[in-house]
Amino acid sequence: MAKRVYQAWKGSNIFLCSGRLIFGPDARSLIVTVLLILVPAVVFCTLVARDLLHKFHSHNAGYAVLVVAIVFTVYVLVLLLFTSARDPGIIPRNAHPPEEDISYESSGSAAASGRPTPSLRLPRIKEVLVNGIPVKVKYCETCMLYRPPRCSHCSICNNCVEKFDHHCPWVGQCIGMTTYENFRYRADNRRNAFDKGCLHNFLEVFCTKTQP
Repeated sequence: MAKRVYQAWKGSNIFLCSGRLIFGPDARSLIVTVLLILVPAVVFCTLVARDLLHKFHSHNAGYAVLVVAIVFTVYVLVLLLFTSARDPGIIPRNAHPPEEDISYESSGSAAASGRPTPSLRLPRIKEVLVNGIPVKVKYCETCMLYRPPRCSHCSICNNCVEKFDHHCPWVGQCIGMTTYENFRYRADNRRNAFDKGCLHNFLEVFCTKTQP
């Protein structure tokens, strides 16, 4: 019986549900992440929201706050699951190097027999045309393929991931092509204006004039 893809997987990933869920090798960190989400939410619902139920009983404001807190907690956990248990854009590795790029050289007995010997010296970088524009791509020795633009090899998961951003230990997964939209808020495509360091952020907020 032929093996399924996840059974013959050479990366460091962890598979569940017959390969339907794919996690990084540090998936145990999800336990800490889930606790950091659930514990404050449970404390808020049992202490603060319950107190609001008694103070604003006539207006049902306490129930509204409680429902909103529960809904957003569940929403965050769902996004966490989508991010951590989803293929981040892994490019399947090759079983052999690309033959068209292997250079052949003759040496000693090989030259005497007249048969070329593959040296397996692939060019580290080569140019390919993408929509008529020359683009340099780099060869990955582990996956034995030329990585597309914005693709990098994750040393933790041991895979090449498309549009690789980073490997997040809090979700135990690579943040790449298919997981980035869930890692950040779906509708927020703007650049973070407050990632310039503590001093620059302080000056930006308190010492910069803004339009009314």
